[in-house]
Order: sequence, then C-alpha cells, then structure tokens
Amino acid sequence: MKAVGIGLTIIALIVFATAIRNGVAVLSLDGKSAKDLSELGLLGDFFGGHFSAFVGSITLLIVLFFSYHQAKQQEQHIARQEAQAAKQAERQAFLDGINLITQWDIQSPGCDQAMLLLDYYGRLATRSDDEELLLMLNTVITAQLRKNLEGKTGSYRRTNYPFACEAHERIRSLRERDGRAQRARLKQQLDPSVAGGR
Repeated sequence: MKAVGIGLTIIALIVFATAIRNGVAVLSLDGKSAKDLSELGLLGDFFGGHFSAFVGSITLLIVLFFSYHQAKQQEQHIARQEAQAAKQAERQAFLDGINLITQWDIQSPGCDQAMLLLDYYGRLATRSDDEELLLMLNTVITAQLRKNLEGKTGSYRRTNYPFACEAHERIRSLRERDGRAQRARLKQQLDPSVAGGR
C-alpha cells in the first residue's frame, strides 16, 4: 500500500512539473502569451482533461482505501460485540443453573440432586477460561455440600462427583491467591514504603 502511495505521488509530481514547465514556456513574465488564445485553450483542455481524470482516479482510490478500512473496523467491532453477548449469555445460563443448586440444597441440604448439579456446573466452570464462573459457583457451595465434597459424610467422594471436587479445589486455590493479594494491598496501604522496595 505504501508503494502505491509513493507511485501516485510521483505521477502527481510529474503532472504538476509538466504543467508548470509548459506554462512557463507559453507565458512570459509580463503576462503576454507567446501563443494565441486558441492554442492556449487547446493546451488548457489537454491538461485539464488529463489532470481531472488523474484527480478523479486518486479520489476513487482514496475512497476505496478508507471504505475498506472502515469495513474492517466495523467487522472487528461487531465481532467484539458478539463475543461479549455470547459471554453474557453463558454467564446468565450459568447463573440460572447454579440457582437450581441453591433451590435443591434449600429443600434438602446436601441432597443428591444438588450434588449432581454441582458436579455438572463444576465441569462447565473448570473447562471455561473465565475464573469468575468458579467464584460464582463458590457462592452456592454450602457447608453441607462442602462436607460432601471433602468426604466427611462418607459416601461422597471424588469418584462420585469428580468435577465438583476439582472445582472445589480450584476455588480454594483462587481464594488463597485472592487472599494473599488482598493482604499485600492492605500491607502496602498501611506501609507505602513497601511498594517502593525500600
């Protein structure tokens, strides 16, 4: 694209240089013409016709160039909006699902249906790149569900609900990481010299 711009610039300079050379050759400094008006008219028609076609072509190229780039930017914007909409729809469906876990757990704390749903949504959360899903899942894990996942009630083990157990372990590590980061921020706020490395 840069080469095209350089080429068009060179052509434009040639056209302008030719027009100036011919103008100097035809007109004298005192404003009198070495040629009569009919010859000057033909010369003007020649350059005007060529120059207008050249300017029209350059204008068309400029319009095409900017139209192409505008279409590319619009495609990228639409793709970003679609990705955001898909992410929001995924989160809403996830929230609806974990609400089911809450409803079952309220009816019967730690029941099999709540555990099955927890296992399913744990699988979705662990396979997603979005760590927020794990943190949202953590909001519905009650004390009884946590005991079941840790095997404190006997029958609920990793073999029965592997994805729920994996999600529970990942949630624990996320919470530990967030806790360390929060403590570091608080320590920095209390002692600003820590941030400067002094």
